[in-house]
Order: sequence, then structure tokens, then C-alpha cells
Amino acid sequence: MATKPSLSPLSIAIAAGMMLVLAGCMGSTNPETASLLDNIKNLSSGEYDRQIAANQAEAAAIKRNNTTAQSEIAGLETQKRANASAIASMRSQIARTRQSASAARAAAAGNQARLDQVSALDAQLAAVSEEVNAGTADPAITQDELRRIRAAYHAISG
Repeated sequence: MATKPSLSPLSIAIAAGMMLVLAGCMGSTNPETASLLDNIKNLSSGEYDRQIAANQAEAAAIKRNNTTAQSEIAGLETQKRANASAIASMRSQIARTRQSASAARAAAAGNQARLDQVSALDAQLAAVSEEVNAGTADPAITQDELRRIRAAYHAISG
């Protein structure tokens, strides 16, 4: 009958030590997948503290980026409102200029030279109106142009 080889306490201690060394070499630093021994090692070595600090720094950077983006969005919203106001103002000026055009056309009835002038001004007004509707008009230039066209209509109206 064969006898089993017996393990001495020293053999068991050496085997256990080797397993711990191997476990230390192959350990995970991810708390979700780390073994109990890995977690103990990571806690005592400060690995988890380092990971927490890195995650907190990343979160702080994301918050700063979000704050910056929110500020930029607020600035764009303010610019959008200003642009909408400028467009509404220019459209209102175009409507007033069209009223001046109607009065000039009525005053020029029967006078072909004046009607030709009104038609030329109508074409200029249409071009300005197209720029405003396309969103390509500069408000200051448009206001000056509309003032000039209205003045010309008023000169024709007498």
C-alpha cells in the first residue's frame, strides 16, 4: 500500500508565500475585479487614493469645461437676441421705407422721369430687403442705406 507524501509546515508556508507573491504580481487595481488580497494591497499602497484623486481631478476639469461652455452658450444667446432685435428693427425700417415708396409713387403719377426714379429706388430697397432676409446685412450700413432711400422717396414726394 502506497502512502501519501506528507507536507511539512515549512512546505506549506513556502507554497503560501509563493502564492502571495504571484497574487501580488498578477493583481488587479480595479476595485470591481480585484481580489481581497488585491484590494488590501491597493488600499495599503495608496493605489485607490491615487485613482480617486485622478477621478476627482478629471471631474473638476469636466466641471470647468461645462462652466466655460455654459458661459459661451449664454454669450451666444445674448448675441442671438441682439441679432433678432437688429433684424426686427431693420424690417420695421424697411416697412416705413415702403410706405415712403407708396407716397412717392402716388406723387410721381403721370411724370415718367419721377416714376423711373421711384423704380430705381424700389430696386435698391428690394436689394437691401434681400440682404436683411438672408441675414447678411450689416445693421449700421443698412440703416444708412434705408435713410438715404427714404430721403430720396421724400424728395420725389415733394
